[in-house]
Amino acid sequence: MRIKDTIRYIISIILIYIIFDNYGYKILQIINIIDYKYIILIIGISFGQHLLSAYRWMYVSKFTNLNINFKNSLKYYYIAGFMNNILPGGIPGDLYRIYCTSDNKKEIFKMGKSFQSVIFERLSGQIMLFFVFIASLTIYFLTNQKYIAFLYLILPTALIFFLIKYLIKYNIKKYFGTKDITKNFHMLFTGPIFWNHIILSFFVVASYILIYIISAISLGLEIDYLAFLVFTPIILFSMTLPVSIGGWGVREVTALLVSFLIGLSASASISVSIIYGILNLICSLPGLFLFLNLRNR
Repeated sequence: MRIKDTIRYIISIILIYIIFDNYGYKILQIINIIDYKYIILIIGISFGQHLLSAYRWMYVSKFTNLNINFKNSLKYYYIAGFMNNILPGGIPGDLYRIYCTSDNKKEIFKMGKSFQSVIFERLSGQIMLFFVFIASLTIYFLTNQKYIAFLYLILPTALIFFLIKYLIKYNIKKYFGTKDITKNFHMLFTGPIFWNHIILSFFVVASYILIYIISAISLGLEIDYLAFLVFTPIILFSMTLPVSIGGWGVREVTALLVSFLIGLSASASISVSIIYGILNLICSLPGLFLFLNLRNR
């Protein structure tokens, strides 16, 4: 057995220990509480989510001159998702994706094509998450006749939009010169190419929100669907902050704050957040299996 394989198996054992030591009891509790139909439904939605996310990464990668096929894209996306769920910071999985698809392992952070593909793919998702939040919040304010609040939302949003558009159009070359990253960024975030991957991101974000709503329904809670649609993106965004393990803690605190806005009790809101986190971990477990069965590169 190669040293590389030995290290990988040792890491795998450590990861399995972390799962069962920290989440084993909670996973069993969730499985006993929730109707199996909800678990199966969420796993199915999550699988579709991973398919779309992997395809988005593959699509974005073409414009950074990284040739990655869909099979490898899906495999590394699952592994990355699993790592992000159990390791600190929420980004080790993305670093793993960059490493595995990089031509030069010693220069993975030098804005190479692998680094760009992962950063741009994540950026696509964050942009759509922001769009969904703004759109849903707009609907919420208008349907509840909160016109002043709507103006406070739309005016700074429009200002930020035009400012970013100006910076992209006129000043990006000032910071990046004539490097490939300038050309790749413009290709991906302007014109038809932008809409191609941003539409994929819409369905990915929608699947995250849907899973969160189903997590609440699985507890038998009476929920305001519009309110959930509006404020779930805030909770999802908090999970992307690289300050915790798999979003734990940050997600629950955010859910507690949001609970007052969506009409849930604090305990119910935190329960939904915990169940979502556990189900998210369960849905990422294929990544552990794929990691254990990696072939030598």
